[in-house]
Amino acid sequence: MLRYVIVTGRPGVGKTTLVRRVVDKLHEDGYNIVGFFCPEVRRGGRRIGFKIVSLDGKLEAWLAKTENCDGPRVGRYNTCREAEDVARSVLERLDEASLVVIDEIGPMELKLMGVREAILRVLRSEKPGLFVVHERLSDREILPLLQRYGNWYRVTVENRDALVDEVYSRVIALLS
Repeated sequence: MLRYVIVTGRPGVGKTTLVRRVVDKLHEDGYNIVGFFCPEVRRGGRRIGFKIVSLDGKLEAWLAKTENCDGPRVGRYNTCREAEDVARSVLERLDEASLVVIDEIGPMELKLMGVREAILRVLRSEKPGLFVVHERLSDREILPLLQRYGNWYRVTVENRDALVDEVYSRVIALLS
């Protein structure tokens, strides 16, 4: 039985924007949603890292940045262990939610054990989810769960606007 709606695609095609638009529509419908986004942070036009921000905007921390973080390295970024607290805090409210949103499930998030454990907890909970998944995710524990229970959408610049209603409808079907 499918229980996740998953969007994937190349960087910069609009995956996060699509998910935010779907979440806005679900909030308007009165659904209780928990989760987090991992937006990029730029300074002077250059990307310096990523934050992890709860869906309600009340919790935020650095997920990774180019300097001064204490976690494992991913590319040119050092991951930040403070992100683990945000992931755990957000997902402590799992039982009260209709839907969990995670943007994104990718190498950076999975390098931090606390974030990884929170994601696995969601996947094992059987709670419906709307996830952004890194296009080259190869995690041997997480990927099979996503493949088995997920309805996948590949987002492109050309289809991102049209997919909003389709993804929204698929999420509503999961919640019914």
